[in-house]
Amino acid sequence: MATTEMESGSLENRSEHADPDSKYPLKVLYCGVCSLPTEYCEYMPEPAKCRQWLEKNFPDVFARMTVGGRGQIKQKKKTVPQKVTIAKIPRAKKKYVTRVCGLATFDIELKEAQRFFAQKFSCGASVTAEDEIIIQGDFTDDIIDVIQEKWPEVDDDSIDDLGEVKK
Repeated sequence: MATTEMESGSLENRSEHADPDSKYPLKVLYCGVCSLPTEYCEYMPEPAKCRQWLEKNFPDVFARMTVGGRGQIKQKKKTVPQKVTIAKIPRAKKKYVTRVCGLATFDIELKEAQRFFAQKFSCGASVTAEDEIIIQGDFTDDIIDVIQEKWPEVDDDSIDDLGEVKK
């Protein structure tokens, strides 16, 4: 008896919100490129490919399709100043770690830089944040020369030594 009530309730809900001209079950056309319903293709990163597929396979649907939406708008990239900052952070007693930030603004691969620093200074190094490398030990004096030697696009003016900083 509960199923009868639910079925009748769902039919009422369907008739309240649905278009009276629609016939059920609805047939939905899915895109062959992005696998979404065709009305959502415009919100994908490359709607041009979806439009080409739709025009080739379903020209009648393509003629009725509207073009536009927020998927077409490209967001402006935030310009981050190209600056490398080096800081010495105290750990325990007389131990320090060196933090290098800003190498990614020069399109330097952080994982490669981390491996280079670990090998060069014979210590542990890790990529900890989006644009941050932590090197175990106090290498603030040597690291400026090493960075300029390895990556010549980083000049002396774009390197900032912050000295000792609290975490």
